[in-house]
Amino acid sequence: MKPLVYWCRWHDARLRLHGRSPEAVWGELDFWKENRRVPFHYDLAAGLLEFEEEPGPRRIRLDEMGIELAEE
Repeated sequence: MKPLVYWCRWHDARLRLHGRSPEAVWGELDFWKENRRVPFHYDLAAGLLEFEEEPGPRRIRLDEMGIELAEE
């Protein structure tokens, strides 16, 4: 989960967890500077972050430091 925490720091987002399983975590990304919250799902094994954004959903693979490798 460390890459997700780092990604949130780089993007000024607060992480609000609603649930966790051995494979994933989910909840809301709170972009407090923009005054908006978006639901997310993060696959722990694949390092894949999925969330809604304008104009559509984003799927981002993160490395160990929370840096975006590629959009799926």
